[in-house]
Amino acid sequence: MSEKKINLKKIANYLDGKIIGEEDCEVENILPLDLANKHDISFLYSKKFIDKLKTTKAKVVVLEEEYKSFNGSFSIVVKDAHFAYAKLTQLFKQGMDKIGVSPDASIKSKSIDPSSYIGPKVIIEEEAEIGKNVKILGGVYIGSKVKIEDNTLIYSNVSIYSETKIGKNCIIHANSVLGSDGLGFANKDEKWEKIEHLGIVKVENEVEIGSGCTIDRSSTGETVLRSGVKLDNQVHIAHNCEIGENTIIGAKTAIAGTTKVGKRCKIGGGCGIIDNINLCDDVTAVSYTHLTLPTICSV
Repeated sequence: MSEKKINLKKIANYLDGKIIGEEDCEVENILPLDLANKHDISFLYSKKFIDKLKTTKAKVVVLEEEYKSFNGSFSIVVKDAHFAYAKLTQLFKQGMDKIGVSPDASIKSKSIDPSSYIGPKVIIEEEAEIGKNVKILGGVYIGSKVKIEDNTLIYSNVSIYSETKIGKNCIIHANSVLGSDGLGFANKDEKWEKIEHLGIVKVENEVEIGSGCTIDRSSTGETVLRSGVKLDNQVHIAHNCEIGENTIIGAKTAIAGTTKVGKRCKIGGGCGIIDNINLCDDVTAVSYTHLTLPTICSV
C-alpha cells in the first residue's frame, strides 16, 4: 500500500481526465470501492460494480462518462477507466532508489553503471554489462557476456545464463531462468545424444516475465521475446521460439521449440502449443487450448 499523498489535479493531468469536484484535495491510497475510505481514490471499470459505486466511501472515483451520475464522491472522468487504473497504479508505486553494490555480492564484471543497484549474494560473471538504473535484487546469478540495458528490474533468485540479452525497462520476477538448454537430443540405438545449445535468449524492451518462468536458449541463433511481451507465472518458452510484440501469455502455458507467435496475441493459462507451428498476429487462445495445426489464425 502506498504512503504517498497525491494531489487530485496531478492525478487528473496524468490520466488525461476531467475532475468533477474539488481539484486541490489529496488522496493517500488506491483501494477497491468497498474498501476505500475518505482518504482514498477508487475506480469503476465494469457496470457490475455500480452498486458498490453508490455506497463507496472513497473520496474520489475514476470512471467513464456514462457512470458519473451514479457517483456521490468526487470523480475523475476518463475515456477508458481500466487503462486509467493501470496508469494510476504506476503513479502510486513506490520506487526503489538504492544504488551501489552490496558488499556481499560477487562481481567479476567491470561494466556496471554506477547508477545501478546490485543486491546481496548476487553473482555477476566476466564481461557482463549492466546499464543505467538497473536494479538486481538478492541471490541473482548473471552469467558471462550477459547484457542488461537501462531501467530493468530483476527480482531475487533469477538465473540468467551466459550471453543472454535483456533490453530496457524490463521486469523479471523471482526464480525465473533465462538461457537454460532446451530439450534437444538425437536418438540412436535407443540412446540419446545431447545437442548442445549454442544460441542465446534475446529479450527486447518493456518485457515483463512472471515468477518461475523458463526461457530456453536457442540451439543456434536466438530465442526471442519481442518488445512489449508479458508473461504470467510459470510459462515455458522453448528453444528457438519467437514471441511477437505485445503478446500476453497466461500462467502455466508451454510453447514447444521453433514455434513463432505473432504480434498482439492473447494466450490463456494452461495452453499447450507444439513445436514448429506459426500463430498469426492477433490470435486469441482461451485457457487450456492445445494448438497442433501448422498455422493458426484464430482460436
